[in-house]
Amino acid sequence: MFSSDFDTGSDDEGIYSDIFTEASLSGYEGVIPASSITYPVYGTKYGEISIYTNGTVYTSSLIFGDTGYILRRGVGQYMGSHFPGEGSTILISGHNTTHFNCLKHTKVGEFIEVKTHYGNFKYEIIEVGPKHKTDTSAYDLASDKEYLILYTCYPFDVVGFKVNRYYVKSILVSGPEIDPYS
Repeated sequence: MFSSDFDTGSDDEGIYSDIFTEASLSGYEGVIPASSITYPVYGTKYGEISIYTNGTVYTSSLIFGDTGYILRRGVGQYMGSHFPGEGSTILISGHNTTHFNCLKHTKVGEFIEVKTHYGNFKYEIIEVGPKHKTDTSAYDLASDKEYLILYTCYPFDVVGFKVNRYYVKSILVSGPEIDPYS
């Protein structure tokens, strides 16, 4: 169970900082030394995510953490997952009535872009569909391939407790690689 299943935060929990700027993206291609990256702490906006589906682009703030407070302000990365460029699974959630309502339109072959302060990453959607909220077959946090997995409550446009999640699984197509040893 992820922390976004419950809203345990208070309104004074706030986003602590914003380390994302478009200007900081220039010059980052190929391999990036991990020592040159400012990693976000809980509540930090560190990027933007754009979902290209059905001829429309949906863009949201990408924030590290996934409490209810954060999900009211953008989409949130599960803190136990990896960052773009690290070569493993990135797990991001958003509300089905706001930021991730567009997931209901996604199709295999469409694209998702993640812009961070250290580079741009492009992912191709390879699988979409609902699963029970306890079904962990939708993701593998120890994968040796870089997957971006977006998820939201299902069915769409329904407010209240739901036992299913809608997953959009995509695989890295392009973007810099983070070298953890430098």
